Amino acid sequence: MVSTNWLKKTELFERLDETQLSILLSQAVVKSFPEGEAIFLQGEEASCLYILIKGAVDLTVKTQEKIDFMTSNIEKEGAVFGTASLMEPFHYNVSALCLKPSEVLVMDANLIRKKMEEDPKIGMEIMKRLATIYFNRLNELRAGVSNLLKIFKIKTP
Repeated sequence: MVSTNWLKKTELFERLDETQLSILLSQAVVKSFPEGEAIFLQGEEASCLYILIKGAVDLTVKTQEKIDFMTSNIEKEGAVFGTASLMEPFHYNVSALCLKPSEVLVMDANLIRKKMEEDPKIGMEIMKRLATIYFNRLNELRAGVSNLLKIFKIKTP
């Protein structure tokens, strides 16, 4: 099991106190996944939030053309994914596939959402961090698309 000190160092929960972190960890479990295994699939009900302990996870979106489009590569310890579990309609908007053997902290999203509603300060801190995470990943994706366009010398307006 991971400690509250470790959880406090993660990108989503860094501003919560020891008591709040203990509550969130109370129903969390550490799971191992082999290379190539899907942790969750796009469209599934989002009931868990995941935090990478070690390994690497690829987040992809399946387009209408049935092509997997990579959105993020999660390799940093403490990086969070499965964040759709904290926002309506509570369905994963990406698929998470292990690029190598990985260990993740699996957290009960219902418990997190309940604590966010009971304590608006917790809710606000988590939502502020969540917005920052999404913003940073969007910027990384934009930079990747821009670089791809430059490689193929595609002109944009």
